[in-house]
Formats: sequence, structure tokens, C-alpha cells
Amino acid sequence: MAIHDRLGALVLQGADAGAITVALAELVDRPVLLLDALLRPLTIELRWPVEREVDIEAGLLWDPNEAYVGRVIQTMAGERRSMRLPPLPAWGVGHGCVLAPVAVGDATLGYLAILEPETGEDEAAPAEAELLAAQHAASVYALALMRERLAAEVTTELRDELLEGLLVGQVTDEQATRERARRLGYDEALSYQALVLVPDEGGARSQSLLAREGWAAGWRRRLLDSVAQLVRDRAPQAIVTRRRDELVALVPQGIHPGPSDLARTVTLYVASLYPEWPLTIGLGGVCRAPREIARSYAQARRAAEVALRFGRRGEVVNFDDLGLYRLLFQIGDRAELRAFVEQVLGPLLEYDRKHRTDFLRTIRTYLAKDNSLQATAKELFVHVNTASYRIQRIQTITGLNLSKTEDCLLARVALMILEDEGVS
Repeated sequence: MAIHDRLGALVLQGADAGAITVALAELVDRPVLLLDALLRPLTIELRWPVEREVDIEAGLLWDPNEAYVGRVIQTMAGERRSMRLPPLPAWGVGHGCVLAPVAVGDATLGYLAILEPETGEDEAAPAEAELLAAQHAASVYALALMRERLAAEVTTELRDELLEGLLVGQVTDEQATRERARRLGYDEALSYQALVLVPDEGGARSQSLLAREGWAAGWRRRLLDSVAQLVRDRAPQAIVTRRRDELVALVPQGIHPGPSDLARTVTLYVASLYPEWPLTIGLGGVCRAPREIARSYAQARRAAEVALRFGRRGEVVNFDDLGLYRLLFQIGDRAELRAFVEQVLGPLLEYDRKHRTDFLRTIRTYLAKDNSLQATAKELFVHVNTASYRIQRIQTITGLNLSKTEDCLLARVALMILEDEGVS
């Protein structure tokens, strides 16, 4: 209760999370870490009852790639309670600690970690008291973080309104466009690329404990907010905003990390921590002036949508690399696409169904291997003569001449449409 009263008084006086962390470390005589929802440190105060060297790499206690860590986080998220974690180096847990979720309603703002002394050191508080202290402190942190978040949201809302007009092309006057971009921090001496980041909760809805506990509704927003902060930390000159179910970032080129490197880093980080929520990222073309922001954003959004539609969830997709997918995505009539498949590969699909063959895989492999019989045979683990026979049969069944560029293109497009429909 003394901890709760002291920290409560601090937050009522307007203290921030850093000041609360210092006070808590003094009260419990332990190192205290406040982590965000992606397990990245927000504030750290190192204190031990016994003087010794402590190595906490980058302030992180856990390896988010470990399944054990993910299960612990999910359990806390669902049960809203503090937990004690023993030191388990083999599983990425380097220090024993008491861990508590910092939550408001169904939103987890972060996690409070109070490190415990190593075996043999004097313990300053009984086990139950530490758990209770962490729970009280987490409630106080929630108040402080919510106050900081509300203040930040007002600023963010104003910035988002400015950026929104640039993204959708509402500002047509070039001078007004340049002035608005300048206020957002756009540097006209640099070139930018738009990134659209889209989390996919499909797996979480059916599998995740978070979904079963009713977390799915707000999880996308919380995840995007955390990813936005990650992007700002890694690329301070990026201009970031959250729009509905996606995150948009204008990332400058020529400054490390560049747009492509940043996109890959973010997807890998989110995949390691939240494997059930893959993050798909579309990259737009380069914009060398503020008036090109809307075009780059539209391209990035289309790249992300094509990736999701054609089974490339969790990948980084560049609009310039889409090729034929850019054209296919413009056709919204699914019946028309299916009719095209029936015209080009319909007889082959029927033959495979009737005779239980797999000629569809053969033609897909053959085209993927640039019409090389040797490479096709190697991929399919068959003799070259067998591969040659199958290609001849495919041409007879479909009427295609795979020595002609036009017929190969028709087959490739039909296979892309089948890929979109999940036919392999």
C-alpha cells in the first residue's frame, strides 16, 4: 500500500513514466523495466540490493522468438494478472522477475518487470508482496501512460489530418502541398517511398488465446500503434500515420535503414513476437516531390492488397516488382477471370481430375523454370524424357504451343488467377 500511495501521488503530480520507474526501483530495491507492447524498453532503472555488474542487453529480458515467452505474454494478456518468471536461459529468459501487464480496459499499453535477486541473495519482500506491488504499480503506470498517450494523440490527430490530404490527393495546389509537407517534416532534398503496413488477424481469430479472450477487436489497432513507434525509433525521419486498418509511413531513401530494409526489419520483428499476426508491407514508387506522395501511397496500397489477395501474406512486396499482378488486380469481375482460366487451362484441370494426374504442377514448374526440361525434371524428380512427354501431353490437351511466347503468357496469367483462388 505504501508503494501504491507513493506512486499514486507521483502520477497525480504529473510525473511521467521515467520518474515513476525511479521511485519504484527505490521502493523495491530492485531493477525496474517498463516495456511497451512489443517488449521494447521504455524506461529502465537498474538497482540491486547487492553491488554487482548486470548485463541486460539493450534492456530486453527475453528473446521474443521463444514460444515460451509468447505463451507467458498471452496468458497475462488474457488473465490480467502479474506473474513470476524464473530465470530460464535455455528459453531466452535471462533473469527471474515479476511481470505485470500495464492495461486499461482491454488495451495492453506495455509490461512492468521487476527483476528478482539471484539465488542466495537477500530478498527484500515476500513473494506475494512482490506480486501485489507489481500489480499496484502497473495500475499507476497505466494512468501515467494514458495521460501521455492522450496528449500524444491530440498532436498525432493534427498531423494525421495534414498527411491525410497529401495521401489521397485532396490538396491540388502545388505550393499548398509543399507547405503542408514541410510542416510534417518532409525534406525536399530527399526522395521518399510510401510503405503501407497491413496486419492480418486471420490466424489469430481461430487459434490465438488473445482472440478467445475477446482481444481480437482492438488488437489490430494496438499492434499498429506499437509498430508505428517501432518505425519512428528505427527511422526518426519517417513520417508515420495510422489509417483505419493500416499503417502508412513515408520513409526517406539514402538514410539507413532505407525503405526496403526497414520494411524487412519490421516484418521479421512482428513475426517473431506475434506469429499469428503476419504483417504484410507494400512499397510504392519513389516520390521526389510532395505532389508525388499520393501516387506512391496508392501504389504501396495496391502492392499490399495484391500480396494479400495472391497468397503472399507476411511478405514485403514492391509495386515495381508486381508485373502482371498489377493488371490482374484491376479486374474485379471474378467470373471473367474464371472464364479466362477455363478457356486456357480448363481441359487440363478436367483431365487432372478425371485421370488423377498432376499436369497442372508440371506446367507451373516448366514455366517457372523458363521452359527448361532439365530443370523441370530435376524439380519434379523425374527423368527428362518423362518431363518431355508430360509437356507434349499438356500441349495436346490444352491446344497451347509452349514454344510460343504468347501461349506461355496466357498460361502464366491463368496460373496466377488459380493461385489467387488457392489452386496449386
